[in-house]
Amino acid sequence: MRRYIFSILLMMMVLPMMAQSARDFIRMGNKAYREKQYDKAETMYLKSIAKNPSFEAYYNLGNAYVMQMKDSTAFENYMKADSIGTNDPMRKARNFHNMGNIWYAQGMAATRQQGGNAVAAFQRAVDYYKSSLRCNPNDDETRYNLAMAQHQLKKNQNQQQQNGGGGNDDKNKDKQDQDKQQQQQKQDQQKQDQQKKDEE
Repeated sequence: MRRYIFSILLMMMVLPMMAQSARDFIRMGNKAYREKQYDKAETMYLKSIAKNPSFEAYYNLGNAYVMQMKDSTAFENYMKADSIGTNDPMRKARNFHNMGNIWYAQGMAATRQQGGNAVAAFQRAVDYYKSSLRCNPNDDETRYNLAMAQHQLKKNQNQQQQNGGGGNDDKNKDKQDQDKQQQQQKQDQQKQDQQKKDEE
């Protein structure tokens, strides 16, 4: 009899946990996110996606990754949210805004490193901020971020032009030209040496 009662109690405790919906996992993830438990939030959002992939789950997962400084993974999840889509223009706007923020941060990092392609990163940030403003034209924060990205884009384009193009492609071309020139000099030297031997 005790075994029977124990089995029933155990099933009553386990079944509700098994029956949790994707929405329940999002709620638990949101609670963990508010409590700054981003790794736990990540786990809950992933469980929600496993049950039912949704815009909200991918968007929230992207936010959790941003807070863990995993920008490229966050961007991938924002892209997945975008591919699923939503009818809510405000959610779309926030998604594009966050994608713009990631590219803006990458542009700033490339500027500091002086070897990355800051111009391309800032151009992508500008594009995503514009997409955000198409969904929500009244968003002043996005408008400000767009202005900052455009300023950085122009600044880096001007700097690139002052450096003679300044991109990695130009550096590679210069190196290739230098290598060709050195190879041609070696061939010329070998021809001269061969002519001297032939004259002797």
